[in-house]
Amino acid sequence: MSRLKVSLIGYGFAAKAFHLPIILNNENYELKQIMTRNKTRQKEIKSLYPNVEIITSYDDAVKSSEIDLVVIATTNDVHYEYTKKALENNKNVICEKPFVHTHKEALELFELAKKNNLILKVYHNRKYNGDILTLKELMKKVDFGKLLSFESRYDRLIPDGSDNWRFKDNFMAGLFYDLGPHIVHNAIDLFGMPESVFAQLYLEADNIVVDDHFEILLNYNNGFKVLLGAEMYLRDERPKLRLIGSKHTYVKYGHDVPDSVSYPVDDIYQESNLKSLLIDNLETAYKIDLLKGKHYLFYEDFYKDFKNKNYDNEDVKLNLSVVLVMEKALESFVKGKIVKI
Repeated sequence: MSRLKVSLIGYGFAAKAFHLPIILNNENYELKQIMTRNKTRQKEIKSLYPNVEIITSYDDAVKSSEIDLVVIATTNDVHYEYTKKALENNKNVICEKPFVHTHKEALELFELAKKNNLILKVYHNRKYNGDILTLKELMKKVDFGKLLSFESRYDRLIPDGSDNWRFKDNFMAGLFYDLGPHIVHNAIDLFGMPESVFAQLYLEADNIVVDDHFEILLNYNNGFKVLLGAEMYLRDERPKLRLIGSKHTYVKYGHDVPDSVSYPVDDIYQESNLKSLLIDNLETAYKIDLLKGKHYLFYEDFYKDFKNKNYDNEDVKLNLSVVLVMEKALESFVKGKIVKI
């Protein structure tokens, strides 16, 4: 089968750090277009990718008979509009997170994709983080007993706040929408849909206009609970992941190094020496080697679904579930109470 011809919409951090390296290293994809209206970025593209067409109008992507796949790496306010327009013009779509504002909007777009026999996926690359891949393998091999709680965090030290557009007064801005989808996605992927949610959002940095700290509690009907959060004033050591069972605990500290690799490598384990431990009821701690992040698997899985015409792939339900939980979490914050899902 011929390669999927790609139009990359946007040329900011997400496009350059997460999408471009993988697309360029995967033989099943061919980068044909990059859309940006920024003159400085246009010069950079001409220098680095002289054979790639630079476009400034979205219509140049969705109306082109040559383009098979539109990758939307833009500000959040156009995700719904751009995704819908691409699907209406028979383009497969990968859209950056956060996807859309409501479950109703998400359901509409996935139903449109299915109707038109197209693959639509939200770019939840953190499904392929090294620590998540490591934990999944560990859960297959180790008897944790009754699962009691799971904690996943994305804390950093950025005391002056961020100058990024995600922390301006923009649509779906703030840390909740920036990092919440990642860890909500991981939790649902690992443990399924929760029964209810309680969320709190905070504005902590001086002069900040959107949340820079959030805490989410997911409750499951068997008493299992998931604690998710992110803040920008972490100065001490705190677990990034922790799974507690009646027989074992797994705990991991720090952010993966490298964050991900763009193509398969022989040395699949990190050399980061991050603390990654399995602890039993005798308090014996065993070092667990951390796998490298394999974000390239997202594009490999996308191509497999495209090739097999798998329009009802497992990511559809998962992507919809993330939007629903995020929506209910925000409702919980506004109402100040636990909300059933």
